[in-house]
Amino acid sequence: MTRHEILSKIKQAEADAQASIERAQQERDKRIADATAEATNIVRNAEAESQDYFEKRLAEADKAAQSKKQAIIDEGMKKVNAMKSSASSKVDVAVEHLLKEFMGLLHA
Repeated sequence: MTRHEILSKIKQAEADAQASIERAQQERDKRIADATAEATNIVRNAEAESQDYFEKRLAEADKAAQSKKQAIIDEGMKKVNAMKSSASSKVDVAVEHLLKEFMGLLHA
């Protein structure tokens, strides 16, 4: 083999090695880009799921609070109606008592 042939083979081997390195670097860059895209997708999905969970839990808490509020209002209205009923029945007795006291003062 001549010196020229040896140098040609060395140059070809270097070119092949450089091409192999470039392909490896491109593959590395592609894998990094793919992994970054996948990670971004995972984060977006997780954020969407957490937002859905938050909204669901908030709606449940709001519903429970509204239910408790309505129960308190209903109980208060029962007490108000009971007081009203009791007061109404006592008004006649109170008026009669005041009339007797007033009449007693007039005759005294």
